[in-house]
Amino acid sequence: MNNAIDTRRKHQVPILELTKPAKTGPDLHSNDFLSLCDDQDLRRLFLEKLHNSPRVFGVAGSRILGGNSSDHLDFELRMARFFEAPAALLFNSGYDANVAFWHSVPQDGDVIVLDELVHASSRDGMAISRASNSLYTFTHNSPSSFEECVLRALQEHPSISRGKNTLFVAVEATYSMDGDFAPLPEIVRVVEKYVPKESAHILVDEAHSTGVFGPQGRGLIHLLGLQDRVHTVLHTFGKGRALTGAVFLTTPLIRRYIINYGRPFIYTTALPIALICGLNASFDYLEGPVGDYRRSELRRLCKHFRSVLQEALKHVPPSLLSLHETPLPAGYPSDVISPITPILTDHPNHLSDFLNSLGYETLGIPYPAVPKGEERVRISVHALNTEEELETLVARLTQWATMMQTVATNVQSGMVQSRL
Repeated sequence: MNNAIDTRRKHQVPILELTKPAKTGPDLHSNDFLSLCDDQDLRRLFLEKLHNSPRVFGVAGSRILGGNSSDHLDFELRMARFFEAPAALLFNSGYDANVAFWHSVPQDGDVIVLDELVHASSRDGMAISRASNSLYTFTHNSPSSFEECVLRALQEHPSISRGKNTLFVAVEATYSMDGDFAPLPEIVRVVEKYVPKESAHILVDEAHSTGVFGPQGRGLIHLLGLQDRVHTVLHTFGKGRALTGAVFLTTPLIRRYIINYGRPFIYTTALPIALICGLNASFDYLEGPVGDYRRSELRRLCKHFRSVLQEALKHVPPSLLSLHETPLPAGYPSDVISPITPILTDHPNHLSDFLNSLGYETLGIPYPAVPKGEERVRISVHALNTEEELETLVARLTQWATMMQTVATNVQSGMVQSRL
């Protein structure tokens, strides 16, 4: 274990200790995209539901061992109706949900086509899946690479075209490290073109897009009108919903199968009733005018931040600060913008330390956590940030860049003097 920690230190990967609470400066780092975690109106609504609930504590067992309360069932029915899905299954976390699905659902002879940047929870499930030796990884967000992988999988597994096995697809609607979007319309088109209907299963993870996009926060699948063409969708509650937990929207068969074979579901104590009260409060709150306002403000502030930052970076060497620009995939509305902005830099830990000293909670993300040349810090805009907070952050970034250029100039000048 010490050797592993030393290796991280050698590569200048931050060693996390968790001995201090998060800094109290402007929140430009968390996944609280809709600024709900400190919302007093949501707090009052939650406490009201808690007060009216006859039970508030845990259920002292997993769902299959005495923990299957009417609160859990009613919430799943609500999720199925809200997301217009045939069935829903509640989980304690998105990690548990992805591991449960990917380790249990794919069968012998099935294949999985996955984006190279899918979340670790999906990969952990796939690693212990019966399809673990039939993984086809495509270049991140590349429709052509995806199509090539699908065709190769079909050629190497003819049982799929005969309807005997399934081709699964694993993508995320929004990717957390780059803040970019999956080419969902193209992915659906390719699957429908080549894979028999009974042999296809697309799973989309909406962890970073739920609450933020779509009508009443239903996510990108609904925004793009793909809800009837995607088989399973994962929504998590720890980012745009201010709580924790997750729900799969899927078919009754998949729901039944995971209940009986998904080990993270089977062997985990069910969510406490208090959390179900909180989830109902969060959905009530965001389904109303507050949700529409917050989503609108988030879009406006994201555009403002990106505009101010782009203008400021015109005068900064790209090795110090640059943006990871990615175009919107085909079929997306032009006003879709991500709340996540990666800022690339050759000095992620130095920049992170500088921002931390000013009260920002940031973490440098160096190689090998990301590929060489893509080292970064990650900024997240929130619905109740102010324009002043965003502009101040940009000013701090350019202040750091100027400082780094001055240091470099002084060092170079010193080297010249020493030669003389």
